[in-house]
Amino acid sequence: MIKYTKEFKAAVKHPELKECDFKISNIGWSLGNACPCNCKQCYSLSVRNKGMDISKGMVDRVVSQIDKLHVKTVNLGGNEPWYTNSIGGKSILPYILQKLNSIGADIGITTAGITLMNLYNENRETFHLLNDVDISLDSPIKEEHDKNRGAYVYDLAIKSLEIAKKTGLERTIIICAMKWNFTRDRIDKFLDIAKKYGANIRFNMLKPVKKEHIDQIVDVKTFYENYIYLLSKCETVDITEPRLSGLINNKKSSRCPCGRTSLRIHSITPDGKIPVSPCVYIHDYKAGDLLQDDIFDIINSEPFKEFRRRNENPEVIEECRQCEKLEVCGGGCTANAYLWHYWTTGESNIYVKEPNCPKDCEAAVNLDATQFLMAKTKKSLVHMDYLCTWIGRPL
Repeated sequence: MIKYTKEFKAAVKHPELKECDFKISNIGWSLGNACPCNCKQCYSLSVRNKGMDISKGMVDRVVSQIDKLHVKTVNLGGNEPWYTNSIGGKSILPYILQKLNSIGADIGITTAGITLMNLYNENRETFHLLNDVDISLDSPIKEEHDKNRGAYVYDLAIKSLEIAKKTGLERTIIICAMKWNFTRDRIDKFLDIAKKYGANIRFNMLKPVKKEHIDQIVDVKTFYENYIYLLSKCETVDITEPRLSGLINNKKSSRCPCGRTSLRIHSITPDGKIPVSPCVYIHDYKAGDLLQDDIFDIINSEPFKEFRRRNENPEVIEECRQCEKLEVCGGGCTANAYLWHYWTTGESNIYVKEPNCPKDCEAAVNLDATQFLMAKTKKSLVHMDYLCTWIGRPL
């Protein structure tokens, strides 16, 4: 029987409900607890506790469990992936890449630039095992980006884009959208950088993993106005952002992917456990220890079941019952709904509506599916159907 971690504090509210179908195809893995940045929006900093190092034997065990799922993709992120154990210590990232490559998974990394630079300069062989890279930018303006990251890393991000372009590595600029950076002028500058380096562009809306994040959540009017603008400036590669699916009446939406097609393997804890959760943002739903428990037992544990029950039964969400977009949106992003509700009410409950949905905005425009461009050809990207996000390719 799976032992839940101390973080699993949310009550199981609807064990009687049927779950949605699921097939875990996309995995995120936070390798360690070390990072030279101190990003204000970081979703892992508050739970990052330096303790036991991860060994090659542990990597073998984790990869053998991943292999059981026959996944399509594995993305390495959560901290700066090069620092598997400590800043300045010997990285075992090349070994991890080799092991993941041996099971046939498409491998990606999310980096401020540091990891890609180190792989390229120090281990070119494993650099070429990457399927794609997501390079983080908080602002297209150097001074703003470095200030928000708490480190001088803008130039590394740009250099990494140059290397990815030179080597033909598929690349995406990833932005955590906040009130201060999800502005029309900055969006234009982000698009210019993406065009210059032949990169995709991806926006994750800030999830309030800390209470102070609430003040930086993009307001409902700006969300829709700026996403409509982005849709007009890009081919859409992938949409898993439920509110956006609802906006464009995307009937093919399968709602929030967490626990349905994706999961998160978390950093090793100080006492040597590697917990797993349906969603990278909600640490309250961690379960098991991948070094001891079978991966199938973990994904069939209550934290995962609750995510899938919400996905299958959005009518249980009181505020959503009468909404015409219910079948498409499904109550929105589980993480954003849960975290917003938790910080504003103190209650742990995933059966609540995501804030700032089309229902909350009289000015929200219902776009017809013919009014925006879907990319005709799609390369495999590790963030497809993983997290509630949007990926575009500038026109």
